[in-house]
Amino acid sequence: MADPTKPEGPAPTREDLSYFESKAEEAYDAMYECTVYGAKDCRDDALIALGRAIAIAEKLGLPEEVERLRKRRAHIDGIYQSQFRGY
Repeated sequence: MADPTKPEGPAPTREDLSYFESKAEEAYDAMYECTVYGAKDCRDDALIALGRAIAIAEKLGLPEEVERLRKRRAHIDGIYQSQFRGY
């Protein structure tokens, strides 16, 4: 059993945050290249990557980044809901 008082690996960095944000943007761009059914998978990938980026920003103590990323996540989900869902 893991010791809950010890970190589970290296501390996240701004590079990690940038990596996941970049992956989210790639998935968002791919949403427009997919079939309608594939768009959901792309949306899910984008939201998962942004969730990881948000968690990293929280661990790094970057509240402005957390807020910006949450807004981006909501925007991407809103775009999916209005343009792709229900087809």
